[in-house]
Amino acid sequence: MALHLFRYPLPIVLVAVIFFSIPFLNFFMTAALYDLNQRWDHVFERIQPLQYLLSVLGLVISYGLIAKKKFGYYLFLIFSIVLASYNLWMIAWISLGKKLFMAGMRIQASDIVWNAVLTTIILGLIFYFLRKEISAPYFSLVNRGWRAGYRETHPIPFHWTNMDGEREGDGFTINVSGSGALIPLPAHHFLKEGDPINLLMKLENEKRELISISVKGTIIRLDREENGSDLAGIMFEFLPVQKEEKEEFVRFLGRVFAPRYPVQNSVEAGRKEAGESSGELVNISTEGLYVRSETVYEMGEVISVRINTRSGNIPLKGIVRWSNPQAKYGKPKGYGLQIESVENLNHFRIWVWKQRFKIFHGR
Repeated sequence: MALHLFRYPLPIVLVAVIFFSIPFLNFFMTAALYDLNQRWDHVFERIQPLQYLLSVLGLVISYGLIAKKKFGYYLFLIFSIVLASYNLWMIAWISLGKKLFMAGMRIQASDIVWNAVLTTIILGLIFYFLRKEISAPYFSLVNRGWRAGYRETHPIPFHWTNMDGEREGDGFTINVSGSGALIPLPAHHFLKEGDPINLLMKLENEKRELISISVKGTIIRLDREENGSDLAGIMFEFLPVQKEEKEEFVRFLGRVFAPRYPVQNSVEAGRKEAGESSGELVNISTEGLYVRSETVYEMGEVISVRINTRSGNIPLKGIVRWSNPQAKYGKPKGYGLQIESVENLNHFRIWVWKQRFKIFHGR
């Protein structure tokens, strides 16, 4: 089980501290290099523009990681590219027979190569641990944070029991992936981090038949929502004898987690025919969509939807798989739909395909 400090994964804390210290390291290293330990006011005159850039990026990256903002990770990538490019430039410069100086002293080629290798190793380790942590349920798409890979909120009905079978509960998953899930827990569940748990999930196979998948897991995180209810992050542990169940589960995730793209088209919907209510698309894929709407349909309802696009309307039918009247888990008030049929399938697929290549989206 990952170590946590103030409920933050330890690698996240350490990396945030490292980036927070960059401006201070730049200052004191520059002071030492130019022997300005008694003339602190002159240090800023010696700091190079690139050092200022990396210092500002370091502070912003540190804040982004602690605040669980996407830009924290993206700026880290920019930081790495800038630093790696600078190291490559120095290596290319000396390979052409040029000389580099710092504080009046020539920098040796061996020092430049060694610095480039060390920088690559450190940035590589940081990248590895950040990816590992932000892919865990801790940094999921619920409003507490973010993840490296896109995971759409998807409710799968489940029944859980603890290992001795004395406690149990039912519900719908919030987030789910091939390695774990985020689930709600009832009051007085008496579970704690590190406890084993059994999950029985019901999902549809490729023929749209309802099947059951049983999996053991471990609770790796417990969080409390504003309304006082608890959420549990579960890490799955499929046994070797469950190979077929795991493969079926992965195929299911491949269907429901088809790549979704942010859109902002207006839609009309209704139980019998489109036009009963109106809303706005939040995202779309070939398998499903999410609609922002004041009218929220109940789970399991079959509704008709008409998407308004510049190239014409796209009528389709679908089953409500997620009803979200309280605007929970980072999504606006509305509902998620699993697409069952499309009137003009080719038109629909081409339109979704075009969304993939949009540089700027409405949201």
